[in-house]
Amino acid sequence: MAAPALDVEAMGAALWEAAKEGNTAEARRLLDAGAPEGWGHAAHNGATALVQAASSGHTATVELLVDRGADLEAKGRDGATALVLAAEHGYKDTVELLLDHGANLEAKDRAGRDGATALVLAAEHGHKATVELLLERGALIEAKDCDGATALVLAAERGHKATVELLLERGADLEAKDRGGATALVLAAEHGHKATVELLLDRGANLEAKDRAGRVRRRWLGRMAEGERWRDEAR
Repeated sequence: MAAPALDVEAMGAALWEAAKEGNTAEARRLLDAGAPEGWGHAAHNGATALVQAASSGHTATVELLVDRGADLEAKGRDGATALVLAAEHGYKDTVELLLDHGANLEAKDRAGRDGATALVLAAEHGHKATVELLLERGALIEAKDCDGATALVLAAERGHKATVELLLERGADLEAKDRGGATALVLAAEHGHKATVELLLDRGANLEAKDRAGRVRRRWLGRMAEGERWRDEAR
């Protein structure tokens, strides 16, 4: 006797799990059996199979779901689209596929979290290759998150020297400030990223930049003079 058919809800959940694992063959089988590609997992902020596959970098599964009509702009965790999540995690191939199919380059995650675009998040996490791809596709280099920080400011704050260098080469504003008035130089220095500080200074960053309170935040100069150990995460 044939096994009873799964109901739509069960098939949607099974498809979501297949997407999570990157099991493209199982995802295809479920879709062929009628699984809804747009089913959202209630326990994961309504994330669809596409959002889940993209956030894990399962490019082949993403391609299958897109070809079957999955909504490119569906949102999951923190209001982020598949593109935003793939970029945040540095899955360049997945990002490229989504862009090739028309994903919104300037979509943002929920403002209560970051309100950031794919470019801003990729830069914040130091995913240089993904940043380069997004810039080549026309991403707004001065886009800001909900704290007013640009891709350059966030990359510098995290000490991602190679990403900072790329952004500067592409024309990023060296003196852009977040809502607190801090520049890339100030934040890189305050977080101890020496190589990034040196790069920014070589490019002409303003040592006398003031924050919104009118202060010149140069306490880090004293720490440099004292020979404090610096750390850098350049890659």
